[in-house]
Amino acid sequence: MKYAFAKGLFVAALATTFAACSTDDTTDQQPTAGKIKVSLQATMPETRSQITVDEENGRFSGAWDASDAMTVYANSEKAGFTFNADTKVFEGELTNTTTDWTYQAIYPRVGTEGAEHQIPFGAARTQNGSNFNGAYDPLVSEPVTHANSQPGKTPAGEAVTFGLQRLTSIIALTFTTDDAGVSAEKVKSVTLTAGGGESLAAQTFDISRNDQTGTLSTEGQSSSITMSYNAGSEPAAAEFKAYFNVPAGDYRALTATIVTEGHTKTVALTDGTTLAAGKLAYKTTAVSSWDALAAAPTMEWVDHEDNYNAETGCYASEPITNPMEVKINLHAPAGIEEFVITVDSKGLAAVFTQMGMQPDGNITTMDLINDPSTTMIKNTIKCPDPLLGHTDPFQLDLSSLVPMILGLPELGIGITDEDILGDHKFTLMMADPTGQSIEKTLIFNVAPSTEPSATISNIDLWKNEATVTLTNAPETAKFQYKRASESQWQDATMDNGSIKIAPQWSNQQNDAALIYYTVDRNTGIFAGETYEWQIINEDSPIASGSFSTDKGNQIPDGDMANGNLTCFTLDNSDAPFWASGSFDAGFIGKYQLCTQQTFDNHTTAYLAPTTVWGVLAAGSLMTGTFKYASMSGTASFGQSFDYNARPTALKVKLHATIGTVDQEGNSSNPNQLKKGEMDKARVYVCITDWTARHAVTAGMAQVEGGWDPEGQNSVSEGAIIGYGSHWITKSTSGTGLEEILIPINYYDKETKPSKKYTIAISCSSSAYGDYKNGSTKSNLYITDFEWVY
Repeated sequence: MKYAFAKGLFVAALATTFAACSTDDTTDQQPTAGKIKVSLQATMPETRSQITVDEENGRFSGAWDASDAMTVYANSEKAGFTFNADTKVFEGELTNTTTDWTYQAIYPRVGTEGAEHQIPFGAARTQNGSNFNGAYDPLVSEPVTHANSQPGKTPAGEAVTFGLQRLTSIIALTFTTDDAGVSAEKVKSVTLTAGGGESLAAQTFDISRNDQTGTLSTEGQSSSITMSYNAGSEPAAAEFKAYFNVPAGDYRALTATIVTEGHTKTVALTDGTTLAAGKLAYKTTAVSSWDALAAAPTMEWVDHEDNYNAETGCYASEPITNPMEVKINLHAPAGIEEFVITVDSKGLAAVFTQMGMQPDGNITTMDLINDPSTTMIKNTIKCPDPLLGHTDPFQLDLSSLVPMILGLPELGIGITDEDILGDHKFTLMMADPTGQSIEKTLIFNVAPSTEPSATISNIDLWKNEATVTLTNAPETAKFQYKRASESQWQDATMDNGSIKIAPQWSNQQNDAALIYYTVDRNTGIFAGETYEWQIINEDSPIASGSFSTDKGNQIPDGDMANGNLTCFTLDNSDAPFWASGSFDAGFIGKYQLCTQQTFDNHTTAYLAPTTVWGVLAAGSLMTGTFKYASMSGTASFGQSFDYNARPTALKVKLHATIGTVDQEGNSSNPNQLKKGEMDKARVYVCITDWTARHAVTAGMAQVEGGWDPEGQNSVSEGAIIGYGSHWITKSTSGTGLEEILIPINYYDKETKPSKKYTIAISCSSSAYGDYKNGSTKSNLYITDFEWVY
């Protein structure tokens, strides 16, 4: 089923010094298709890439070429139609349905499609021999709507017809020469230049489908277009053609610069002209008095020319060392018009990305003339400034850039030792305004080391383990490690054929007959440490190195310096982390059991007791919440903490005053202290894995929910993974703070906390304050809560 689309090529006068064609005598049959096969008839007598100018009648003609393709927008569909040179139709597909169809066609089918259809329209273009290249010839149709019709047909069943409008002007230039020294030479390029600086090209030509207009994009605008001839199709200078699609507009002087194999010539085309969209202007120019080309650009790697292979364009691979000398001598006698360095290197691509460039995989293309993000590179390799138009010999220095590759794994940008192995290729391309260019590739190589080495991986700071991989080490070798601050080396262990750094645990039984485990901190690896390692063979080190581990997370506001902490207020019912037993009992009174105080030049939490109706209320600090109600208080222990490593101890600074017991309190206390005995203060910490906070209610009634991590390894809310407990049975000596280290005893040395409440800290001026048992003279200054890893 064929659907016809008529294409008119409308042209107009260009300038007084150009001959102009005002019409195109060709009508194209162009199709649209449903998701039934749809074809578009085209009756042009010759291929459109061979535009024919009828100078006598002021007309030109053309036809579709076998490579032509256009985009047809049909309702919400976007279909490509391609010319079939055998059947002379365009072929494509559309959905086979009867509905209201709206069509619009755009040629060529390249670039970005959509409401703004963008086609490439750059300053560097190609042409096959003397044939017109339609890739730069934007055409658009008006939308056409047909109600209740089959795809590609009118309601009457006739083919839908489009008229395509050309959005640019075409300049068709013919050149001849009878210079015997030039006429047989192949033409390499023709450059059209607007002498007034008007833009002839840009990165894209943007077609608006809504109003069928087109404009140059703002990026990459250029006042010149260089048309190069495809390799093997270069015409002889005796007679040849060049075609240029350019935006409509008023132009001052237009010139053409022709470059052959050995000569060049710039000729004036017009000193002023107006070019209209859809018009073709043509001119035939005889060229004489050619200029010999300047010498071609040269490029030499200093002291390496004997390693250059002209067939491959590559120098022999060079091992990377640090330091090394890499210097390149360059010269473009006619001036530099292009200079591009392409680097094929995974490691350097990561570096260039951080410098604002945009590598494509491992390949980074650096336009040293037009890309501002290359400024740092240009300074590093000592480019002349400005580079554009530079005619003197100069030397690039890659001596600092290339050795940088060896250090990339140390930069922390995700590049490993394996990533830098192999070849790193630097391709340098330099071109001059005459179209002469030179391109050479320098290859640098990083070979695998033959020296013994070790790689530390799979570091787990909760399990305190890591995997060791030895490279180039004899089978008899063994791996040792130690903290940098220690002198004793530790042997790594073997685990299913793998070398492991692993901790050693010991176990013992507490007073409640519960087994707990403690870790030897000189074995395994822990957070925030630097470790040294060595490979030993036959009792002698054959390799050594070091590595550091990440720091472990610390307890928030452990220095008690934040005066806004909830624990220093009377409302602890919704404490985000720190809380105390302080409360406001209304008409009964306000009771402050924890305040912020300065002691020994440190900001501390000061825990001081009071009495409520003659009953002891001990000073307290905890992680959790506290609520007062009906002559009793409920302390709910537990807050969230993210363990990125395993703590081995809790470190605090404290100063305690311990009085004699003057409050015997609740007789239900199994550890009740009698009057006249010395009171006990206590600090304990638990690593918990709880689904909810554990609540303890105390007051005038019996204690409910009492718990002690030294006597139990779980509560109803979940497991107690580990605990540390410090009893204070006498007053601290002196007048300053004392640093206390509270080791963590692990009931479970495998499980890492994963539930909601993972830390419980409790500090009390009287350890049995819940039972109203203790001394009203006991108090405690405490600060600088810090995990030891």
